[in-house]
Amino acid sequence: MNVVTEISCTPTPWNKGKLVGQKSPLRLRDIWAIRVRLQLAKRRET
Repeated sequence: MNVVTEISCTPTPWNKGKLVGQKSPLRLRDIWAIRVRLQLAKRRET
């Protein structure tokens, strides 16, 4: 009963294959969409 397990000596980084770096700024259209959703959510609370 020989069980052979391979153990990797070098761990793979968590961000391998992902885009890293600074994100692009929000567009005016996106800002207004967020603002409208927040206003609608606030109306529902009261």
